[in-house]
Amino acid sequence: MKGAVVAVKVVHVSDLTGREGDKSEFADLEVRHPDFRESIQLEALPSEIEGLLKFAARVVQIDYTAPGAHSPQRLFVPVDDFNAAAGDKDMKAILMEALTAAHAERARAAGDGRKTTRPGAAGRAKVNYASLEHAGEPHRGLITEAEKELVRRNLETVNARLSRNGMRTIDPADPKIKERYGIG
Repeated sequence: MKGAVVAVKVVHVSDLTGREGDKSEFADLEVRHPDFRESIQLEALPSEIEGLLKFAARVVQIDYTAPGAHSPQRLFVPVDDFNAAAGDKDMKAILMEALTAAHAERARAAGDGRKTTRPGAAGRAKVNYASLEHAGEPHRGLITEAEKELVRRNLETVNARLSRNGMRTIDPADPKIKERYGIG
């Protein structure tokens, strides 16, 4: 059979049902199932998952490690229920402050040449301007989106603290301040 032509036919099938289809018809699914530690990639036809999409809700994924536990438990909580856990505080502000603090700690660790963070490590304390304690204070460098958001949402509180500490307050009528903090 010298010189014979061999053809190869690739058949795409759904990981869920085994139904065949053209590659362009398949949707990619990234599945995070509570019975598996890692996410799993699947391909499926849209018609196979349309019923699930009707019930999709916005949820927050939480990896909760109870005191004394050795591994986390993954929880999926509706966004409104999660936000309600903050009581009368603003959950977005809480999350933004935590995220900014984590970024600052990573930057501080990288600047110190450390690969991991060490609580209580000696060194100059960095000011977190994206916290209610320091937002709006004069400082060098860029004003982060987190700081801008805190100032916009808490202008009265920020100005009261600045005034108490003998610092300039934030005048929302000042064009430079409006641009700096995105007020308007």
